Amino acid sequence: MNLRSILIMSVIALLATGGCGKKKDKPKPVDAGTTIGIPVISADQYKPVVGRYGGRIIRATLGEPKSFNPITSGEASTSDYTNRIFEGLTTTDPFTGKVVPLLAESWDVAADHLTWTFHLRHGVTFNDGSPFTADDVVFTWNDLIYDSSRPGGTPPRWPCSIRDSATFGGKAVRVEKVDEYTVRFITPVPVAIWDMECAAPILSKKKYAATAADGTFGSAMSKGSASGDIVGTGAFMLGAYEPGNKVALKRSKRYWKKDSAGNQLPYLDGLDFVIMKELNLMLLSFERGEIDYFAMRTGKDIAELRPRETADKFSLYALGPTSGTFFAAFNMNEDAVRENRVPAYKVKWFRDQRFRQAISHTIDRDNIVHNVMRNLAVPLAAPFTIAPGPFRQDGIPVPALDLAKAKALLEDMGLKDRDGNGILEDEQGHEVRFTIYTNSGNETRQDICEAIRTDLSKVGIKANTLFLEFNLLTEKMDQTHDWECLVMALSGGLEPNFGANVWKSSGRLHLWWPNQTTPSTNWEKRIDELFETGVTEFDHARRKEIYREWIDIVSREQPMVYLVCPTMVAALRNRFGNIFPAPVGLLFHNEEEMFVLEGK
Repeated sequence: MNLRSILIMSVIALLATGGCGKKKDKPKPVDAGTTIGIPVISADQYKPVVGRYGGRIIRATLGEPKSFNPITSGEASTSDYTNRIFEGLTTTDPFTGKVVPLLAESWDVAADHLTWTFHLRHGVTFNDGSPFTADDVVFTWNDLIYDSSRPGGTPPRWPCSIRDSATFGGKAVRVEKVDEYTVRFITPVPVAIWDMECAAPILSKKKYAATAADGTFGSAMSKGSASGDIVGTGAFMLGAYEPGNKVALKRSKRYWKKDSAGNQLPYLDGLDFVIMKELNLMLLSFERGEIDYFAMRTGKDIAELRPRETADKFSLYALGPTSGTFFAAFNMNEDAVRENRVPAYKVKWFRDQRFRQAISHTIDRDNIVHNVMRNLAVPLAAPFTIAPGPFRQDGIPVPALDLAKAKALLEDMGLKDRDGNGILEDEQGHEVRFTIYTNSGNETRQDICEAIRTDLSKVGIKANTLFLEFNLLTEKMDQTHDWECLVMALSGGLEPNFGANVWKSSGRLHLWWPNQTTPSTNWEKRIDELFETGVTEFDHARRKEIYREWIDIVSREQPMVYLVCPTMVAALRNRFGNIFPAPVGLLFHNEEEMFVLEGK
């Protein structure tokens, strides 16, 4: 699994899924620490053995893939598959989080910190048999990520989250071929994490050059593509996609990695992802033995499954707090107002800091932790404040539940119950009401939406809830922008700059108002500056200070009202070998080494 699959911040169906939001029938507290299941191990305990060929891992997923294009994708319903088909020059150590070689064997950084030279691995082939060389790296970066072959003066012809995080001061990185197995990257400014950026997937020039040249690459590798249309260097390749049923990945017979005995990896024949519309169906399917893996949604799932571990031959793994963020967000997009996608008066409320702070003081996070997550979570104040890592920020307080303060903030905005019906109105007489969206089939998020709706009624705000299929919801988020409030999650990681496409005002995933020409607020402008500065700072302590200011701004301005941080506990059948739960890579960081035990 590559570094970007672990670190890039993109919209995903996070682990927090399922449960009950009612206050009755409180369960006994669940210890969400390492006592629940097998804890993560250290690097010195990672000792894979020689496996045997055959068999499959069967998992379940909520989302249909939107495509199989790793350059244009920005959602887990695509990256779940592309991260296994494509590889980058670098990856991350699943135990330490440090950058390590993958398609590159090594790299050098010049004294000026502007020139990075990567020495590529010999003997690697794509799954169609064509050789991997420097031409593929240069083509991927120049023609696909930066779309440098487009007509002069025109915007990029397809979206690319990698481009967002790999553009500095509006300038792209220059990528040059030195020889067949050497590539030089020249950055416009010093970039402390360019080795991390080089985890971006590398695609075949032979296969995709024509689509880049004629401008059709953005629609290449659609979900209707045949297996031979998806060409990567990864351990697996597309087997078949059956809409509404499953996505099957199959073993790449040309994969370059070998085990300690010289046998070609991977051992498994493939990976099956069964598409299910509800998480309850996933749990039922796991209990029936139809799937091999299930991620606990809440402490209720642990209470149900834990007594069955021995009889049903599976183990629970305690993987720790997620690095992702779970939040409610409001549409502050004035472009959407001009396009009549959201009422101007609502955006006026949402853009007022007092409104967002009032919402934050109204939400009962402890109720969500205890009665929705069943204690398999903790209250969350901001990103990088719970999960361990080199940029974790301590001392950021979670906003207190304080209805009096919330009411005072709303009244200060001029929002009052003018007609005595229990619902606030603004000065123009508009009732303060809006719709909260989340994805259907995700019962925990739905229950959280209902809990928030109930909380908001206590301060005179009328909220409705609407649950949409995941890909339809992401279309509203990043294309049509016709939404009012979202309860959603973003994946996280060890490196803040991989969230640049979310936090920079010009970013495609700048959720509350993406693709801004200029920052709409002074605090957004300051975040832009911090991200531009942070990525150029090579001193870790100084970088952490820079990102601390970003977190302080987020805590104050509440562009996303953070809710809870789930704790990850997962169940996996005992029929597999080479299972090494890791603090960064979690359970599936070494899928190419996993195998089915004899007789299982």
